[in-house]
Amino acid sequence: MEQPPEQPPPPQPQPWGGQPWERQPQRPAPPPRPWGQQPQPQQPWGYRPPAQKGPRPPGAPPPWYRHPVGMALIGAVVLIVLALIVPSFTGGGREPAPTVTTGAFGAPGTTAPPAATKSSRAPTAEEQLGQAIQGELGEAGEVVSVAAPPGGPVTVTWEIKRAGSQGLTENNARFGVMRIMRAIQQSQLTAGGSAPRVRLVGRYQLPGSAAPVTVVRLRFDPDTVEQGDFNDRRYLEAFELADAAVVHPSFRG
Repeated sequence: MEQPPEQPPPPQPQPWGGQPWERQPQRPAPPPRPWGQQPQPQQPWGYRPPAQKGPRPPGAPPPWYRHPVGMALIGAVVLIVLALIVPSFTGGGREPAPTVTTGAFGAPGTTAPPAATKSSRAPTAEEQLGQAIQGELGEAGEVVSVAAPPGGPVTVTWEIKRAGSQGLTENNARFGVMRIMRAIQQSQLTAGGSAPRVRLVGRYQLPGSAAPVTVVRLRFDPDTVEQGDFNDRRYLEAFELADAAVVHPSFRG
């Protein structure tokens, strides 16, 4: 009795769950390249040749942009774009120039020549004297008014500058008297006339007062104006140099 041929044992499953390795059939070797033929370039991995479009089958509908409705939509979009773009290039010359609002910067300037002001005329004698007094007074005070009528007394009103302490404020008052009188004396010598009578009115805002009040009132006769020594080094004698003096108690220290 003939025995059946032995069958190879079935492949056993791999312990990691894989399939048994099988020998792959060998691919036939490519034919040899003819002499002088250039080698074909190798394509990158995953390259797919472009699909060749075949002829459109008969009876197929045209693409949407060739359909009458699609062509109408394209024409409408083109008209809208032209209506928005063309005026911005061709309408600039016909539009009126924009108006400038000057409310935030004040009224617009005018080309008319300005009216005559104080700077366009020569200063008066009182203004010249006031400027000279303020230049001599400096930081000790500020000139409020100067009155110098022809043949009358010269009256100077000034505000005494507040300092860091009451004593320094009193010194500002005395320095103010000496410097005002020195400026008047120099202006009298420059003018070449006789010395005038001078009245000085010093104002200061005392604690508790709502406005500056008169704290120093002095009178200098013409002889004192002409011969007095009004040097800053003698500032402690400022009130005593006057021919008449009325000083507030706060400034008698």
